[in-house]
Amino acid sequence: MGIPHPTFLDLKVQKVGASLADVKVHNLSGRGRFAGALLLLAGLQYLALEYVSARAWHRPTYSYAVNFISDLGNPVAGDVFDGRSINSPLHSVMNFAFVAQGVLFIAAGALLLAARERSDRLLLGLVIAHGIGVILVGFFHESAANLHNGVLVVHGIGAAVAIVAGNVAAILAGRRPGMPTWLRRTSIALGALGLASFVLLQADRPLYHAAGGIPERGSVYTILVFEILLGTVLLVAGARRAPDCSPAPTAERFPA
Repeated sequence: MGIPHPTFLDLKVQKVGASLADVKVHNLSGRGRFAGALLLLAGLQYLALEYVSARAWHRPTYSYAVNFISDLGNPVAGDVFDGRSINSPLHSVMNFAFVAQGVLFIAAGALLLAARERSDRLLLGLVIAHGIGVILVGFFHESAANLHNGVLVVHGIGAAVAIVAGNVAAILAGRRPGMPTWLRRTSIALGALGLASFVLLQADRPLYHAAGGIPERGSVYTILVFEILLGTVLLVAGARRAPDCSPAPTAERFPA
């Protein structure tokens, strides 16, 4: 029995199928690069605007160890909150950084995750929860007045959700195939460190009052480092694969 030769129609179908696959891979690579740019921008703008806001403090001087990040977003000059004297002339800059982090993080997650599988839905849910939490922090500020009128509850819930969801998202992202081994291990380690720092912040009240800025930043900066690393990897991998439209290994497991 002879081997059947492909017909003209078979060849046309194969050619069309290959073309569609190339288009899908090209779009995937493009989404990966764009998502990487958003993640990188999110982390860098947060750190940069935090630094600018902190440098604007005078009488008292802002302390990264003693003061909390939310102190930078407090709009009340001369406010005394939880025993800390507040004077943040660039509070609007820090609050912009909060909101931008949330929006950019959600946008990047939407580009990378299709939410077709259960793991996708869970991870995307955590990404959205982190983003909404940070946005709430930016709109509902820390202040003595908000402590008394109850608005601070929204701020606290937003901060807690953002920290927990963001660090758990880093851990789950590190468990997904398709990422470089070093990035998977680093993501899991960062998420675990962030959660541990958050627990320490809540459990050790003397530390909370003496140097609460340290464990707080230990729970927030882990998320920022994770998104900066992932964003950089996605950008580099996408740039290397773009000429031949080959799939970027780091974005391959984040289909759209």
